[in-house]
Amino acid sequence: MKKHFVNILKSTESYKSKNYGKALSEAFLYIDRKLDTPDSMKELNDIAKQFNQASSFNSLIRKEGENLAIYVGCTACVALITKSKIYVANSGDSRCVLCKNGKAIDMSEDHKPDNPKEKERIEKAKGFVEDNRVNGVLNLSRSMGDLEYKKNKELTQEEQMITVLPDLREETITPDTEFLIIGCDGIWDCLTSQKACDFVKDKTTKQSPSKSGNKLSKILEAMFDSIIAKDVTSSMGIGCDNMTCIIIFFK
Repeated sequence: MKKHFVNILKSTESYKSKNYGKALSEAFLYIDRKLDTPDSMKELNDIAKQFNQASSFNSLIRKEGENLAIYVGCTACVALITKSKIYVANSGDSRCVLCKNGKAIDMSEDHKPDNPKEKERIEKAKGFVEDNRVNGVLNLSRSMGDLEYKKNKELTQEEQMITVLPDLREETITPDTEFLIIGCDGIWDCLTSQKACDFVKDKTTKQSPSKSGNKLSKILEAMFDSIIAKDVTSSMGIGCDNMTCIIIFFK
């Protein structure tokens, strides 16, 4: 996605006509279709080999030459920022939060199988939700890849048990617009949207984020340190998930 997304997005007629929300949706859907092609299958296997993970990925390949994207997937949370607007497209349980005058504004929805709207789609596609997991396995209801859950040829991409279709939010940039936080579910298992904004705001009000002593990357490190499990045996899973996060500051 990192390699291709921007070019795919900019190639859409919707992007060229500045219909950015529609363009984001079209890019998500296109990439998911593209994953089920020979070129993408080869690229995924090449990436696995580059990161010396071929053995772990190969354990997921049931047949010679089978597509890795059948058995693995990822969330995608994208912010497109213009001079006056912020557009956010999200598929999965990552989250984008806008801090505006100190207040946290959720710019995405966590796509969990127990959400009524998500559960309704899953069941219409002949799936089920058990222990907040799709078919008792996958603990999110939208993603790129995970093609194993997208095989019903009688349904559109949007109607599949697991869909890549993002939800879309937009917000006008004003003088009160401070920063965006985009993070994976490991962050939000431990922090509310408001607590994450409070943490970043507290650090940046004490010293400008542009100064070397308080780089945004250092603020993220401090955030991670504050929530990571100190004792795995007693943490009951809190703070044990992977944590990936970025901050976008509006000067």
